[in-house]
Amino acid sequence: MRLFIKTVAFYAFALLAVPLLFFLGLEQFLKWLDVGEQRDYFHQFTINDIAYYQENPAFIEQFYPRSLGITPIEQVFSADPDNQVLRIFLLGGSAARGFPDPNHGLSRHLEALLAAALPERSVEVINTAMTAINSHVVYQVAKDIPGRPTDLAIILVGNNEVVGPFGPGTFAPSVLSNLSLIRGLQVVKRSRLWQLLTEFRQQLSQVDEKQALRWRGMQMFTGNTVPQGDPRLDTVYSHYTANVGDAVQTLRDKGMHVILSTVPVNLRHSAPFASAHDQMITDSNKATWETYFTRGSQALKKNQWAAAEAQLRQAVLASPNHADTHFQLATALERSGKLDEANAHYQQALDFDTLRFRADSHLNAALHHLARTAPASNFTFVDQAQRFLTTSAPHSPGWNLLLEHVHFDFMGNYLLASSFARHILNTMPDHAEAPLLDPATLAVQIGYPNFTTIEAMGRLLDMVQAPPFTGQSNHSGLIDFIDRRGASLAARVGDVDVLIEQRSKLLETLPNKWELHFELAALYRHQNDAAGAKKALDKVLRANPHHRQSLLLRAELLSRARDFSGAAQDLERALLYLTYDAPLLAQTQGALGSYYLNSEQFDQGTEVLLALIDQHPLEIESVLRAYGTLIKDSVARGLTREQIRYIADLERYANDLIKSERAADYPLLNRRMAQILSIAGKNRAARAWAQRNLNPAEP
Repeated sequence: MRLFIKTVAFYAFALLAVPLLFFLGLEQFLKWLDVGEQRDYFHQFTINDIAYYQENPAFIEQFYPRSLGITPIEQVFSADPDNQVLRIFLLGGSAARGFPDPNHGLSRHLEALLAAALPERSVEVINTAMTAINSHVVYQVAKDIPGRPTDLAIILVGNNEVVGPFGPGTFAPSVLSNLSLIRGLQVVKRSRLWQLLTEFRQQLSQVDEKQALRWRGMQMFTGNTVPQGDPRLDTVYSHYTANVGDAVQTLRDKGMHVILSTVPVNLRHSAPFASAHDQMITDSNKATWETYFTRGSQALKKNQWAAAEAQLRQAVLASPNHADTHFQLATALERSGKLDEANAHYQQALDFDTLRFRADSHLNAALHHLARTAPASNFTFVDQAQRFLTTSAPHSPGWNLLLEHVHFDFMGNYLLASSFARHILNTMPDHAEAPLLDPATLAVQIGYPNFTTIEAMGRLLDMVQAPPFTGQSNHSGLIDFIDRRGASLAARVGDVDVLIEQRSKLLETLPNKWELHFELAALYRHQNDAAGAKKALDKVLRANPHHRQSLLLRAELLSRARDFSGAAQDLERALLYLTYDAPLLAQTQGALGSYYLNSEQFDQGTEVLLALIDQHPLEIESVLRAYGTLIKDSVARGLTREQIRYIADLERYANDLIKSERAADYPLLNRRMAQILSIAGKNRAARAWAQRNLNPAEP
C-alpha cells in the first residue's frame, strides 16, 4: 500500500509539478530575454537611487487591445514616502476618472479639499480609474496597488459591468462565465509566453487585429442589448459582488482603509438608450402598447401632462418591461406634481434599459449586501447614490449633478468629494472637525472653469450627437442642455488676460500648486507669450519635477528659442518616465536626436536616432522622421558614405513594410519616402516611390 501511494505521488508530481516548473522557468527565461512587457498597473523605477512608481500603459492589454487608446492617468509617486503623506488610491471607471475633464474631476476635488483641511500634511490622490473598465479590471488594479497601512482606497465602480470586459454587452463578448476561469485567463494573459504567442499569431495573420480595432466611443456597444430577465445578468451581478468584495479584502489585507461607494447615475434626465418588450408579450398586447404609447408620447410633446399620464399608464400595463414607456410616464407624472411615483418610474426606466451603461438598482443592492457582511475594521461604506437622491429631492438626480448618463458636473464631483473627504477625516482620531471648502472657494482653488473645461464640453457635445445618445427619447433636450451649459461656462471663463491675473493672484497664496502653474503656462502659450509660459513651467517642475508633460512643453519652447542644448536636457529627463509608452518614447527620442544635431552634438544625435530605428520599428512615422533627420544632416555635413547607407537602410525598411503588409497602417508611406529622397537629391527614386503601389498583392 505504501509503495502504491508513493507511485501515485510520483506520477502526480510528474504530471503536474514538472510542467508547472517548466513553464515557470520558461517565463523567467523570456523575462530575462526582455520578451513581452510587465502588465502590473504600476511599474517601479529609480532616479538618482530613489524609487518611484509610475502608471503602466501596457496594463490594459490584458483586457483590451492597446489600439483602443484606453490608458491610465499619468502619475509618478514615491515608492517610500514619509508618514506625513496622506495617500488615497481611487479605483473605478470613467466617472471616477473625471470624464470629460479629469483636470477638474473627483480626484482633483478630493485632493484640494483634504489639502485645505490638513495643511500640515502632504495629500496625494492616485487616480487609477480608466474608461470602459469594470470590476474585473478594478480587482486586478487592487491587487497591483502598492498600498501601505497608512493609505486609503476608494472604490467607485459599477457603470460598465455589462458593457465592460467579460460582460455580455461588450463589443467582443467572452464565452467565459466562470469567474475562476476568467481570473485564470488573466493570469495567463499577463505572462510573457502568452504575449510571445500572441505576437507570433499576429505576424502570421494578414491583418494586425490590435491595430484593426479603433475606439469609437459608446457606439461600439450598441449592438449588444441585454434585457431584464436575461440569465446572463445573474452572472454579471454574481461577478460584480465577488470582484468588488475581493478587491475590498485585497486592499484591507495590505493594511489599507477601504471606502466602498454606491454609484450615482442620472435618472431624471437620461432616457433609456434602448428598450425591449418582454419575450412573452402577445401580439395583442404589443398592438395595445403601440397605440397607447404613441398617443402618450404625442401628448407629452404637446405638454398635455394629464393626457400623457393616462395613455402611458395603459402602455405600461400592456408592456411592463418597456424602459422608455416608464421614462416618459415618469416625465408626465413629474410635470403633474406626482413626484414620488415619478421617481419610482425613473428607477424602473433605468433597470429595464437594455443598453446597460449605468449601474442599476441590483448592482447597488449588491454593494449594500457587501457592506452588511464586511468586517468593521478598515472599512467604510458610503451610499453616494442615496446622497445624490437626497440632494436632488424631491426630484431624482439629473442635470443638477450630472452632465449626461453617468458623468458628473462640477457639483456632482463636489458632492462626492466632500462626502469622501469627511469620511477620510473621520478615520483620523486626532483631527479636529472643521468645515470643508465651499464649492465657490474650491472652484477658485482648482481653476474651474478654464479653457480645458470649454474644450471638454465641446468634446462632450460631439459625443452625445452619436449613438447610442441619438436613440434617447429626450435627445434634443440633452443637446440643448450641454450647449447651454458650455455657453454658460464659456461666459464665466472670460478674457485670457483676466484669467492670467486671477491665477497669478491665487498663486500668491498657493505657490506650490503645480497644477495652477501648469494652467498658467497654458494661458501664456495661448497668448503666444513664450517667456511667460517657460517661467510658469519652471515653477511647475520645481514643485513637481516628475511632470513629463511640462518637460516636453518646456523642451518645445526652448527649441523654438534655439536653445537646443537646454531642450535636450529636458527630453533626457522626460525619457526616464516614458519607458512603457513606445509611441511617445519614439517621438521623444526623435526630437532629442534632432536637438543634439542642432546643438552640434553629432555623435550623440546620431546614436539616439539609430537607437530609435532599431528599438521601435513599428513606430513608422517616428522611424521615417529619424531617417529623414539623419539623411538631411549627412547632406548638410557632406557625409556621402553615411548618406548612401542611410538611404539604403531606409529603402530596405520601407520595402519590408510593404512585404509584411504593415504599410497598410501607414498610407502616407509613398509621400514620406518621396519627400525624404528629395532631400537627398534622389529625384528619380522619389518619383518612383510617389507612383509606387503599396499593395504587394496587386500588379
